[in-house]
Amino acid sequence: MSTRKQLGDQLALAMQEVIASAVLTNERIARSIGLNVVDFQTYGVLVRHGEPMTPGQVSQVTELPSSTTTRVLDRLEAKGMIERRPDPSDRRKLWVHARPFDEEQVMAAYGEILRQLEKVHAGFTVAELRTVLRYLNAIQDVR
Repeated sequence: MSTRKQLGDQLALAMQEVIASAVLTNERIARSIGLNVVDFQTYGVLVRHGEPMTPGQVSQVTELPSSTTTRVLDRLEAKGMIERRPDPSDRRKLWVHARPFDEEQVMAAYGEILRQLEKVHAGFTVAELRTVLRYLNAIQDVR
């Protein structure tokens, strides 16, 4: 039987491997559509947020400096993936809207990843998956 410390160490090592794999996979997918990984992940933040964000909010969530955020948003806008619109009640304020992006290579890559995850999930009980989900939600803000 493993101790809490031993399990914690094993989880930390497994997370390092998962993170490294995810970073490299996202780099490959981003490159395939002509983006760098930071731009691609920033777009993902906007999409998952589900509603428009200000550039300042994007900067805060991504932890990128505001000057870098501006350049990222410029590149995403040039690619047609976002749109910046003035706030109707305060023309000095901008809202960043994610636009639908239907890139076949991205969909194919993530589709395959999702299929592989479904196979992995099939080997776990619903209770085990709930525990994993609870753990992943609990560590989301660990930096």
